[in-house]
Amino acid sequence: MKKYVALLLMMIIFPGLCISQEVFKGGSKEKFEESRKKIEAGITEKEKDKLEIALRVLALAVIYERGDKTNKKSFDEVVRKRINGKSLSEVFNLAEQFVKEDHQRKIEKMEAQIKTEDLKKQKTDQLKAKLNVLQAKPVKADLQNGQLVIYCAFTNHTNQAISNYTTVIAYSSTEDENDGWSCSKGHEGTSTLAPNETRIFSCSYPFEAAKKNSTAIKWDQMKFPVTDFSTYNMLMDCYTEMLVLNGTTYAQGNNEFTKQEERELLKSKNELEKLKAERVGLDDLMIIKK
Repeated sequence: MKKYVALLLMMIIFPGLCISQEVFKGGSKEKFEESRKKIEAGITEKEKDKLEIALRVLALAVIYERGDKTNKKSFDEVVRKRINGKSLSEVFNLAEQFVKEDHQRKIEKMEAQIKTEDLKKQKTDQLKAKLNVLQAKPVKADLQNGQLVIYCAFTNHTNQAISNYTTVIAYSSTEDENDGWSCSKGHEGTSTLAPNETRIFSCSYPFEAAKKNSTAIKWDQMKFPVTDFSTYNMLMDCYTEMLVLNGTTYAQGNNEFTKQEERELLKSKNELEKLKAERVGLDDLMIIKK
């Protein structure tokens, strides 16, 4: 008796529970459209918009699940079959689930890409740490007999002489690292650097050609010799490209992590943080749609 009283009370308090809820019928396109009209007749315009987005999301879910597999059934047919017998709230929940799962997949994909790039950067950093025992430092840029001459200091920070090494002296503009020029010189048995010794090396390049290649650099404002490079939008890049230490050769190759890749990695990490902070759901997609 108590069970019947409790049931009666539930029906009085929640009258909607005793009314059969309309569901989608996906047996055919005609039946689906008929059931959709019945459902839409009892919902708000906002819910109609939400349903439209939900159906699009479910179509995307089918595309994702199929991948490259061929299937004779159309996307609409698969979606109709998937929501056959389901209520409006159940359809919303299905679409919501896919949106959240898809968002998580994007996060995981970006995390995997960042991990790969981080490992590559780590290997390059480890190599640079070995090469930087012969530390390079830009000194000045000068103009001599129509030549742009760049001077860099290389200091041996080891406790042994270094006699086999290659130095690179380069410049570019601060706007584009590819608009400049570089000079690579090998020293095998010549110009041996003793422990803690510093030597000045230089490279020269035609000044008129430099002005044409790097138009962002403020050449006409320069007063030589130049030591405050950034004032003129000039970027100096001196480094050790190769050296032999304790019988082991350390050398930069074509697969090293570049400065451009480093900027892209930082950009990806910032995008990942934004992606993780994003709200995802059908309601959020409705805001984007507007």
